[in-house]
Amino acid sequence: MSVVVIGAGLGGLRTAEALRRHGCPDPITMVGAESHAPYDRPPLTKAVLRGTVDDTTLPADLAELGVDLRTGRRATGLDTARRRVRLDDGTELGYESLVLATGAVPRTLPAFAGLDGVHVVRTIDDALRLRTAVERSRRLVVVGGGFVGCEVAASARLLGAEVDLVEVLPAPLARVLGPIGSQLVTDLLVEQGVHVRGNTGVAEVTGDGAVAGLRLQDGTELATTEVVLGLGVVPDLDWLAGSGVETGDGIVCDAVGRTTAPDVWAVGDAAAWHHPLAGRRVRLEHWTNVVDQAAVVGRAVATGEADEPADVPYFWSDVFDTKIQALGFVDPADDVHVASPGGRTVLVYSRSGRLTALVGFSAARHVMRLRSAVADRAPVEEVLALLAA
Repeated sequence: MSVVVIGAGLGGLRTAEALRRHGCPDPITMVGAESHAPYDRPPLTKAVLRGTVDDTTLPADLAELGVDLRTGRRATGLDTARRRVRLDDGTELGYESLVLATGAVPRTLPAFAGLDGVHVVRTIDDALRLRTAVERSRRLVVVGGGFVGCEVAASARLLGAEVDLVEVLPAPLARVLGPIGSQLVTDLLVEQGVHVRGNTGVAEVTGDGAVAGLRLQDGTELATTEVVLGLGVVPDLDWLAGSGVETGDGIVCDAVGRTTAPDVWAVGDAAAWHHPLAGRRVRLEHWTNVVDQAAVVGRAVATGEADEPADVPYFWSDVFDTKIQALGFVDPADDVHVASPGGRTVLVYSRSGRLTALVGFSAARHVMRLRSAVADRAPVEEVLALLAA
C-alpha cells in the first residue's frame, strides 16, 4: 500500500506520525507547496512577527519516519478513478490511500491586487517579509479585525509601529465573540495605542504600483506604505474540481475524515467534518482540531479502525499579553454572561439555559476545567455558580 499526503503542514506531518505510530509499514509521500519542511503557523503573527523567533519548524525526523517529502510542488488535479494525483510539474503520484491536508488560502480584495506593500500572513515567508517592512516603515494599516488582524496589530505595536485597524463591523471579532467580547478585545488594542476604526471599510487605495494610502468609507484618509489584509481564509479546493470529491465550505467528510471518494481522507482547515456536538458538518480552523483529526485519520488508514475526535472545540489567541481561550462553538447569537473568577474575565455562552461555549481572557485555569461541562451542555446557572465560587 502507498499513502500520499497532500499538504506538508501540521496536518500532513501529524498524519504521517500517526500512520507510523499505528504500524503502517508502507511508503508515505508528502507533497508541500512551500519550500519548507513542516512548520507551526500560530507563532507567525506573534513570535515571528515580533522578532523573537525566526524558525518554527516542527520537530520531526522525516527520514526516520520514512516520509518522502516533495517540497515546492503543488497538487493541480485528482483522478479518483485511476487513483492518481497530478502535480504542477506534470508528474503523477499513484496512491492506495490519499490524505488531503492542503489547508486554506487568505482572502484578498481586488483593490489591492498587484500593489507593492500589501501583505497577508499565512506562511513563514509572509511573516518575515512583513516584519522587515514594519521595522522599516514603523507604520501599518491592518484591514480586517479577525484573530489574525488583531494579533498582527498587537505585534506591530510591540515593534514600535503606528497601527490602524480597519473593520467593517462595529468592532474587531464582533462576528466571532459578539458585542461584549469584541469590546473587551477593542479595549486591549486601544489601551496599547492601536487606532481601531470600526463600522467602516476601504473605499479607495491610492498609489501607483505601490500602496501610498487608503481612503475609508467614512472619509478618513490614512497614509501608509504597508497594509495587511486580515480578511480570513478560504479552503484550498479549486484543484479538486471534477475529482469526485464533494466540496462545499470545505471537503465534505464524515465524523472520522472520510470523503465522498473511496480511500480519500481529509484533515485540517480544508476539511468539513461532521461534528457530534454541533450536529452538522463544520470546518474548524483551529490548531488542536488539526492535531486531533490527523490522529484519527492516521489510525484509520493504518488499522481500519477509527474513533471520533474530541468533541469540544478549543482555540486560543494572544493579543499583547492577554491569552484568549475558547471552548465549544462560540455563537454571538447566544446569551452571554460575564463571570469574573479570580479577577479574570470569562464569557459564558448559553442557549435555552444550557452552556454552549466559554471564552476566557487570561483565565486558562477557570476555562479549561469546564471542558466536560461544555460537552454535556450543563445548565448555565450551575456553571456560573462554579465560576463564582
